[in-house]
Amino acid sequence: MRFQLITGEKGITRRSIRPLMQVNRDIVVRPANRNDIPRIAIVCLSSVSDEEVRGFGKPASELLFANADRLESQWREANRVGSEEVFVAELSGSLVGCVTIEDRGEELELVDIDIQRENQHQGVGTRIVQFVEDIARKKGKTAITLGTSRSSEGKPWTSLSWWQSLGYEITHEEENEWTRSIGPGVKEIRMRKSLGRSRQGGHS
Repeated sequence: MRFQLITGEKGITRRSIRPLMQVNRDIVVRPANRNDIPRIAIVCLSSVSDEEVRGFGKPASELLFANADRLESQWREANRVGSEEVFVAELSGSLVGCVTIEDRGEELELVDIDIQRENQHQGVGTRIVQFVEDIARKKGKTAITLGTSRSSEGKPWTSLSWWQSLGYEITHEEENEWTRSIGPGVKEIRMRKSLGRSRQGGHS
């Protein structure tokens, strides 16, 4: 659901990303490419069911990343769709997750993260978030921001406690164009995590 790297001279180079990729031999996070599009669509379609997401987000059938043909038409540059950069996670060589990020000046927005259902609760999501945080630090960002949703009945999306366990704090809740497209009374829970200085050598 919507919440929540090779770029120009200010971006991250393939050489600087490589050490992060080697931290875990089973879970590899890397910039996406056009050849990944079919698998990305499968991951997005399988991460949650339309029934689970009802009242919290749009059904998968309406999402750009769940439609391989539409995603192909919007893909540009190496790993960019519109203003967002796309990364994928592989577990033992199989693509099982994807994440999109967007530059927001001093902060980096984690726009969306999806993990294939059968590979959830295996550390893939946590590894992706660590990877995004390292990218943000290398770019000199002060924080990661993201959003999740709260239904009109006041129930938060299931990922809220997971984000909090990773150090993300709620800053505020709001209604916006995205929440209104889901339904009346739905709110976006905005979250933020301040970042320290860039670390050397990756994760222990």
